[in-house]
Amino acid sequence: MKIQNFAPSQPLKPLRTPQENQPPTPPEKKSTAGMSLPPGNRHHWDDKKAAKVRKFRDLMMPILFRVKDKGFENIPKDGNFIAGSTHQGYMDAPLASRVPDNGRPFGSMSDIKQFSGPLGKMLADFGSFPVDRYGDFQGTFPDPVDHAREILNQDKNFVFYPEGRIWDTGFVQPIKTGVGRIAVGSNVKYALPIAQHYSKDKEKHPFEALVGGAVSAAVAAAGIYAAGGGSLAAGVAGLVTGAIGGGAVGAGLGFLKGPKGEIGIKAMNAVKYGAAAAVLTGVGAAAVGALAPGLAPALIGTTSVLTGLAGLGVTYHWTHRTLAHTSVGQPIEVEPYRQRAAASGDSNAEALRLTGDFHTAMKGLKDELTGKETPFKMDHQGRSWGKQEDGCWALLELKNKREWVPAQPLVYES
Repeated sequence: MKIQNFAPSQPLKPLRTPQENQPPTPPEKKSTAGMSLPPGNRHHWDDKKAAKVRKFRDLMMPILFRVKDKGFENIPKDGNFIAGSTHQGYMDAPLASRVPDNGRPFGSMSDIKQFSGPLGKMLADFGSFPVDRYGDFQGTFPDPVDHAREILNQDKNFVFYPEGRIWDTGFVQPIKTGVGRIAVGSNVKYALPIAQHYSKDKEKHPFEALVGGAVSAAVAAAGIYAAGGGSLAAGVAGLVTGAIGGGAVGAGLGFLKGPKGEIGIKAMNAVKYGAAAAVLTGVGAAAVGALAPGLAPALIGTTSVLTGLAGLGVTYHWTHRTLAHTSVGQPIEVEPYRQRAAASGDSNAEALRLTGDFHTAMKGLKDELTGKETPFKMDHQGRSWGKQEDGCWALLELKNKREWVPAQPLVYES
C-alpha cells in the first residue's frame, strides 16, 4: 500500500504548556493598612469614644442643616430594635444614627472603603463594622447578616440601609431581604422604619440675616480702624481679618468643589480648604501689618472689606441651609413573624413577609416627606413591582445593580 504525505492547510498550533493550562491568577487583594478598622473587623463599642463622636455629630448637624425631625416619639423604649432607613447621601448616616443612639449601644455596617481618614475612625468608634462585599481586601470579615444578628442578640440596637446603596431618585427603591432575615433570625423586639429627605428651605429668616450682617459689618469696621493704630494693632487686625476672610473664601471654594448633592463631602472639603486659606491669609496679613506699617492701612483695609463681604456670604448660606428631614415610623413587632415561622417551619417565608411590610412602611414615610408617590412596591414573596405608565404593576428586576426595570418577558400583577 502506498502511503501519501499529508500536509495541513494551516500550521499546527503548538501544544499548550502546563503553565498555560493553569487558571488565571486572581488579582492581588488590597491592603487595609492605614484604614481605621475596628478590632477584628467586628462591631466594637467603647462608651468614651462613642461619646466623642456623638458630641461632634450633635455639634455639626445643626451647622450643616436645618434639622427637621418627625416621629421620634415612636422610638421604642421597652426593647431593642433594628432600624432601616432610606439612603440618598453620605450624610444620611450621622442623621439616622440619632435614632438608635437612645442610651443603648448600637451597631451598623458600612462599606469597607469608608473606613479611611477621619470618617473611618468615627465609624469604627461609633459601632460600625466593615463589609467587603466583593472580597477585594485582605483579611477576614464577618458575614453581615450573621454579625448583625449577634449584635441584636446582645440587646443592642442596629441601623442599616436596606436599599443596599445610595439612590438619589427621591423614591424608596425595592429593598433587600436582609431586614427580614436579620430580624426573624435574631431575638430583636422591633423593626423600625425610617425615611430621610433633603429639600430647599423656602422660608425667610430675617433675624438671622440681620445678626449676620451686623457682625460682618462690625468686623470689617474694626479691622479698618485697627489698621491705622500701629504695628501691633495692625498685626492683630491683619491676623483676624485675614484668617476670617481667607477661611470663608477657602471654605466656599471647597464646598463648591464637592460633588453635587453630597453635603458631607462638600463639608469636609470646606473644612480643609477653609483651614488652609485661613492660616495662609491670616499669617500673611499679620506679617504685613506688623512689619510693613506703611502698607498696613491699604492691605488690612482691603482684607477687612473682604472679610465683611465673606461674612455676608456666610450669612446667606447659613440662612439658606438645606432642610434635613428624618421621619420615624411606627415600630413593627417581630415576634409574630417568628411565631409563624416556628409553626410553619419556614423562616424564609416570614422574613420575606416582614421585608414586604417594612418596605410598605418606609414608602409611606418617604411619600409623606416628598409629597410624591413611590412607583415601587414589594409583596410578601419578596418580589418587586413597578407602576407603569398605564397604571399597571409590572414585575421588576435589577439591571446592572443600578436600575430597576420590568422583567422580561413582562409579568403583570393579576
